[in-house]
Amino acid sequence: MTETRLSFLTPQGARRTEAATLGGPRRRTVPPPLTAHDVALDGRPAVRLTAADPETGPPRLEAEARAALAVHRAYGDTPYRSLFPAIVGHDLDADEPFLLYEAPRGEGAARLSYGIPTTEQRTVERDLVLAVRLLESVGLVHQGLVPAAVRWDGKHVQVWDLASAVPLGRPRLPTGTPPYAAPEQRRGTGRTDARDALWSAAQIVYQLAAGHPGDPDGPPADLAAYRSLELGDAFAPFAEARPEPARVLARLMPGPDPAALAEARPDPLEPHRQEYDRAMERKRRAAGVVPQDPGSGHGHGSGSGAGSVTGDQQPRRRGWFGGRAY
Repeated sequence: MTETRLSFLTPQGARRTEAATLGGPRRRTVPPPLTAHDVALDGRPAVRLTAADPETGPPRLEAEARAALAVHRAYGDTPYRSLFPAIVGHDLDADEPFLLYEAPRGEGAARLSYGIPTTEQRTVERDLVLAVRLLESVGLVHQGLVPAAVRWDGKHVQVWDLASAVPLGRPRLPTGTPPYAAPEQRRGTGRTDARDALWSAAQIVYQLAAGHPGDPDGPPADLAAYRSLELGDAFAPFAEARPEPARVLARLMPGPDPAALAEARPDPLEPHRQEYDRAMERKRRAAGVVPQDPGSGHGHGSGSGAGSVTGDQQPRRRGWFGGRAY
């Protein structure tokens, strides 16, 4: 244990400094090149993410922060915030850049034993599809949905490894672990689609139900034996043949589409954000800096550090669902 003080930016952009006790590493909260360590902030349990590799780690940490802030701004004041890690703060300009989250809930889905009750399977299924749909709403696709990135506390799912969330429509790069990564994602063909993540969700739920991994290239041979699964049509080998996440969510969670409600609500701060974007663009052009693709995961930004994460690189959608419980 190491006693120190951590200074960081909150999701709202305010600077805070708190007493901290740094602890040991956590098991697979995030994959390399990031590492996660337990930390107590004024006695509150939290997790501190840092970059283990000086070359590949910083851009990965920045991608994690971008996605976490986009999710927080869209859903931080809604009942759906518990589906994702709760960001406490970050400092990407520190000597050792870091990101702070509240402590994870529950245990990794990879450790759940075969025979999870059908009612819990349905909740996991619903929560995963909801998370996929909400990420789609802020323009992201989670390309790292594997059992180890999904936590379960007996009531709800929590989806981690947000550094694996990439922009919708970006050309796919060959990545992912079979059978959880969709075939077209592993091949790196076409453009990213939210239905890539729907395939991953289906594979995780099938494994919970069957007790073994599914087919990496199509529907499991024994899929008909699991009639309770609503994601059976998500095993199509091509994204275009899978249903839209909103359509599957409507089967699992009748009522208005939560993401559509979020997109429909005007954001009173949007004019100020647009003006900020224009000001940042003028500064970049004056300095001769070419803006990077915010979801590329390559490089460490334009040198603006935390500012590049909290400002112009964020999706502009935010959400409020009227407090509807789920």
